[in-house]
Amino acid sequence: MTCPRCDSTLERYALDGETALACRACGYLGVTVEHRSERRERESWEAALARFRRGG
Repeated sequence: MTCPRCDSTLERYALDGETALACRACGYLGVTVEHRSERRERESWEAALARFRRGG
């Protein structure tokens, strides 16, 4: 089986009856992940101190 990213040969790893495919060439692991996260607004020092003073 070849890597969908770089077309190198995938290696199969097995542990406790579970298997996983990995590519040494590019680091592909065969696991779907989301690398982006939702951007959150940064809290200003003023807002953080006000929240602290309110007890929340």
